[in-house]
Amino acid sequence: MIKWCCFLASLILTTASFSQSYSIDSIPKRGSYLYYGQPAFEDNSFLLEEAINQEKGVMQYVSNFYFDNLRGGNFLYSFNHEIPLGGERHQLSYNLFYYFQNSSTSEPRGGGFGDINVSYRYKLSGKKAWIMVVPNFTVIIPTGKNGYGYGGLGGQFNLLMTKRISRKIVTHYNIGYTFISQADLYVSRLSSAPIVGIEKDLQYKNVGASVIWYPTRKFNVLMEYVSNFLKDLETDGTIKNRNQLTLNPGFRFAIDLNNVQIVPGMSTPFIFTNGSFDKVGVFFYLSIEPQYLPFSKAKSR
Repeated sequence: MIKWCCFLASLILTTASFSQSYSIDSIPKRGSYLYYGQPAFEDNSFLLEEAINQEKGVMQYVSNFYFDNLRGGNFLYSFNHEIPLGGERHQLSYNLFYYFQNSSTSEPRGGGFGDINVSYRYKLSGKKAWIMVVPNFTVIIPTGKNGYGYGGLGGQFNLLMTKRISRKIVTHYNIGYTFISQADLYVSRLSSAPIVGIEKDLQYKNVGASVIWYPTRKFNVLMEYVSNFLKDLETDGTIKNRNQLTLNPGFRFAIDLNNVQIVPGMSTPFIFTNGSFDKVGVFFYLSIEPQYLPFSKAKSR
């Protein structure tokens, strides 16, 4: 009897110790992101945001090159710097833009810097939850001149969701709203700089989804869908609705060099305006993620 009591006491102590070391919160839920194991690498989608914040000690620098027409149209370069604030729950980032406009019958040839976006992301639910949810709040600072920015202070809210379907398939979803105060309509002249014609408040909405497929550990194939419900200022002061839908097939792959991960990628956006095909462009992506803190956990991406 004494032996059985000792065995039972030992079992209780072992169980209690196990429950303290491995709490229920540390176990990934069935169907969660980590339920299927950690992918070989993670990265941003091209046109969408993923509900995955940066890890402590790891920053990310992203450069995007977008040509809106394969026959030599306009192009956009954007730079994004993502900074974790003490850990994965809080993240700060900023975006810089540079536009180049080819000459046309109504616009002069030239380029300029656009508005600056400063964003804060908060992780509501992480990789052990059934779905990952991250709200993103952005302030749009009107630094763009001569028509290369909105011309007014703005704000944007995006709800980012990531749901893993299987070991090799991950899906992402975005829902957003943008408000611009006193946006400018520029009157362009080929012989001089554009001048402001009309100022009005504008509101935009956006929805999007993407599917990421991992055929191999360090190579991804992706398909993105983005729909922007835009408002255009007309010369008579009215506001015209415009829907721009983009289908964006592409790929990306990871290169690991000691404490730095490099992810190049490429896609071909097919753009539809108000239900009709508009144009096809080309998109180049480059992500560089250096690990700054040697004691932080390296990304096993």
